[in-house]
Amino acid sequence: MRQGNFKIQAPLILGGQVSEAEVLGASVWLWMHSAMHRDAPLHVLPTVLLPIVKRQQYVLVTEEERPVFFLSWMWLNMETETRYLTESTVMIKDEDWCSGDRVWFRDFIAPFGHTRAMSRLLRDDILPDYCARFLWHRGEAIRPSIKTFRGKHVTRDKFRAWKALNPPQSKLLHC
Repeated sequence: MRQGNFKIQAPLILGGQVSEAEVLGASVWLWMHSAMHRDAPLHVLPTVLLPIVKRQQYVLVTEEERPVFFLSWMWLNMETETRYLTESTVMIKDEDWCSGDRVWFRDFIAPFGHTRAMSRLLRDDILPDYCARFLWHRGEAIRPSIKTFRGKHVTRDKFRAWKALNPPQSKLLHC
């Protein structure tokens, strides 16, 4: 899919053929440019990145052939959600990535200033019918908080109902 200057790959949602090796390379390249991800050791990639690529649970956006954005998500059940929120995210098991119906964004990487444009693209064009949660944090000094995502086709009433039916399994601050 193309949107202006952006080429969007989201095979699970938009369909299309992709090269796993190219997606892995582009996502690792973005990780290397992200302050939140660049210090992750290589040995965690088979646990925290490869399952996403294999399951096609991602959005990869390029601009003029250069990767500019990567989003990954998980479908968790209550037990895996609790583990995700209370244990090291490196401890995510392979079977956890698609274990339930509670959508969590795992990585939102836009290291070159595309955050606002990518948020709008997700909300309006790629995930307009979805609700999701994500952890928001700025480094180790600030305690993470739980934020929510609402696609543009999700009404306020449906969003409130979704939040009431799917409260997060954590005592973290909910925003």
